[in-house]
Amino acid sequence: MEIRFILKILQRGWWLILISALLALNFSLFYSYYVAVPQYEVVARFIVSPNLQSTDNRDLVNSLEALDKRSIIATYAEVLNSYQITEEAVKLLGENASDFSSYTMSATLLPDANIIRYSVRGPNPDVAALLANGIGQYAIDYVRKLYVVYNIEFLDKAIPSYDAIRPRPLQDALLALLVGMVVGVGLAIFRDQISTTLSRFGQRNVIDYESQAYTHAYFDRHMRQEIIKQPDAVITLGLIHLNGIQDIYDSLPQVYVNQILRKVNETLKYQLRGNDIVGRWSKLQFAVLLLGTDGASANRRFEHIQEVLDQPISLESDGEFDVSLDVRIGYADRQGGEAINVLINQAESALNISMESNTKTNMYKVRPFG
Repeated sequence: MEIRFILKILQRGWWLILISALLALNFSLFYSYYVAVPQYEVVARFIVSPNLQSTDNRDLVNSLEALDKRSIIATYAEVLNSYQITEEAVKLLGENASDFSSYTMSATLLPDANIIRYSVRGPNPDVAALLANGIGQYAIDYVRKLYVVYNIEFLDKAIPSYDAIRPRPLQDALLALLVGMVVGVGLAIFRDQISTTLSRFGQRNVIDYESQAYTHAYFDRHMRQEIIKQPDAVITLGLIHLNGIQDIYDSLPQVYVNQILRKVNETLKYQLRGNDIVGRWSKLQFAVLLLGTDGASANRRFEHIQEVLDQPISLESDGEFDVSLDVRIGYADRQGGEAINVLINQAESALNISMESNTKTNMYKVRPFG
């Protein structure tokens, strides 16, 4: 289920994934061919061994054992990595050390061998080879003055290599394409989450959570927009009060409140036409807007709604907890171009009469209302 959900998100956001991948690909190619400075690497190898001329057979065995502990060869590698050694070697080459600031040097030990790998990277392979061999030779001369028991010599001198180690346009482009797709997937999921959040937030301003009817604000705005679009339109506004639960509403569990209000909303929608709308007017009241319907035509419909809603609602499956809504309805129609506030006041006045009389459904009239 989760996989199908994600696949649907990716299907909706395919264009984000495509754009992200293409942008990453184009950026990588542009950087590789027009921005990046090619970097080359040259490698020199050094071998460390006992000095046969300065050791006898017994010392030779001890020297070999010392090399096995890697401390000697590690020391020589640090000599090659030393900034002072590098600087002095460059001076012997007759160059300025600042001219080689774009070059990096590193010495590493090869596993299970008394070999040091010394690499130099930079924008010019010939200069890199010159530095590797020059620094290497200076380090050899320096070590010979300190240690006479061991020799360090070139195993392989650095040779210029004209194949750049970076950038590598094809590999970089493929990697950028993959990264762009991953970023695109992330953007698609993020966009879907934001869209869902905004949709829920917008829906919260339109739909009342408890009843699933329109909110008072949206209902009122929709009613006013209908009047603006058709100033002479005939409409009827009905207000429905749930008198039977007025005294117990605040003590009811929320699940029961939701069940009652949603049942009322479903009933009203079922009894009305497709273009009529239902809204939650207040805590215990619903509002119904009948478009193109005058009061006389709406009378029978409201009476039928009152009869249906007065049927007990069972809140438990075993029927042990039923509530009676004792619905009261007041309504008014707009035929003479009255202002919307006037129509609302008239419907509220009709509802007040329904609350105070035995007649549960009343239409606004000039008398006894006015």
